[in-house]
Amino acid sequence: MQALLAEAGVLSVLSTPPVDSGLSAERVGAFLPAEFSWRLPPRMARRIVYIGGRDSITARMIRTALRGGVRSMVFWDLDRWSSRSLVLMAVFKVLSKLWSLILAIVSRVGAVMPGRTALLEGIARYRLTRLLDSTNHVLPAPDAPVPDRIIMACPTLVAGGAERQIVNTVLGLRRGGDADVTVLVSHLFSPPGNDFFFEQLVTAGANVQEVQGPMSNLDAWDRHESQPVARLTQQLRPLLHRFPPEIAQEVANLYITFRELRPAVVHAWLDHSCVCAGLAALMAGVPRVLLSGRNVSPVHFPYILQPFMRPAYRAMATRPETVYVNNSHGGAADYGNWLGLEDARFQIIYNGLDSDGVTRAAPDRIAEFRQCYGIPEQARLVGGMFRLSAEKRPALWVDTLIRLTSERDDIRGLLFGAGPLQSNLEEKLAQAGLGDRVRLVPPTKESILALSAFDVLLLASRWEGTPNVVIEAQAVGTPAVVCGGGGAREALLHGVTGLFVEQPDTAALAAALLSLLDDQGLRRRFGSAGPAFVAERFGLERMVAATLETYGFAR
Repeated sequence: MQALLAEAGVLSVLSTPPVDSGLSAERVGAFLPAEFSWRLPPRMARRIVYIGGRDSITARMIRTALRGGVRSMVFWDLDRWSSRSLVLMAVFKVLSKLWSLILAIVSRVGAVMPGRTALLEGIARYRLTRLLDSTNHVLPAPDAPVPDRIIMACPTLVAGGAERQIVNTVLGLRRGGDADVTVLVSHLFSPPGNDFFFEQLVTAGANVQEVQGPMSNLDAWDRHESQPVARLTQQLRPLLHRFPPEIAQEVANLYITFRELRPAVVHAWLDHSCVCAGLAALMAGVPRVLLSGRNVSPVHFPYILQPFMRPAYRAMATRPETVYVNNSHGGAADYGNWLGLEDARFQIIYNGLDSDGVTRAAPDRIAEFRQCYGIPEQARLVGGMFRLSAEKRPALWVDTLIRLTSERDDIRGLLFGAGPLQSNLEEKLAQAGLGDRVRLVPPTKESILALSAFDVLLLASRWEGTPNVVIEAQAVGTPAVVCGGGGAREALLHGVTGLFVEQPDTAALAAALLSLLDDQGLRRRFGSAGPAFVAERFGLERMVAATLETYGFAR
């Protein structure tokens, strides 16, 4: 750091993670993961050096830096310094979001892509295909992979369904053996909550790492020149201009990691990691690369969709090492339609649940739980447990419960969740004036206890893969009412373990809920059938066996 500050023209430095401020408190700032914000140094300049990687800069960071008077940043870009205008970076992020939104709208209404859009996508796919084809000639030959070594790549370890399946897969792979599993996470500790499953994975014996490379932080940059990795970064330089600029550094970091760890399988989860880790693994010569979609395609989620995703997926489809995976037939069909791939290209691996560890809570614990949340003993409780974002349709859940509880004094609603729509939902509940009859509470790690305490689970998502919460509810004998597309229907047996509602509106959902809430015998029959259904379709051993078969491993 002292050497960097001594360089001519360097007035201030930003680093991630924070460094010892004693080096120069007035000239060194940092990105603070716990607050997800900058600590800007007092001696700011219009131009500042940032050690952390250009693609790690978020819109919030740009806004904070601009307000602090910074107009441009200098980044360590693999093997050289490069300067970028923060204003242009902000404009690029806005345009990228708008482009993604346009792509999502065009795809969802079924319109034919405009010629310009198709041309740009075709060029991007051609460049990425050529990149993958040329790696054998440009990059050094990879070393032989370590037999049975598995790397799982994912964006975060937040409290989500896909992340829970990563944990279940690791637990299943390590059961009865010492599977060599490393979990690589793009953003592990920032913002807060990204590490929700971190301790559980570490306890299970998995090696959990954040994706890093020579441009990731100050320590990595300091080590860069003295390690063989410098040669790899220089060899990557001729290929970088073919990468989408938003992911170039992460792909390079992953490529370097895969070259060092030499996995036999890279199993990427969710679209961001499927693209970044998939491209990097194919470049690194990994013999089996799984691209695992956990829902329907990203055209249904404008905040996820990026313009480079479809070209990258289609480019990777040309390689025999690539295996497309989905956790439902509905999700696979949607991805196939989006990518123009046949159904045969997709392997279906339903989510897995360790039924031995999921049993209905004892009556005294259920009573204690309900009392803790102010649920009267004789009340009927409708529960929810999901992220408060648009695709989950939390407003439909809340409106349905407002309708029920305004008409019936014996019904209560309890929704465990957090997310971008939280304040809107809280305002809606306040305006309804129902007091504590419908409550919105933070996510709980005692999910099995909560599901046991519900009389009925309601999930009103627009799209789902195979929703874990529905599977777990049935495993503990709680019937579910579900609507929506993708694999939602596949998560239950309609009329046997729960009800699937074709029409996603408050009237239809309320009627389905009342048919269960007012018929204790029906609830008991559904509840009794749930565990056997879950064990058959979503058993952990079945999921692990299917996963190992897809890896090409014998067990």
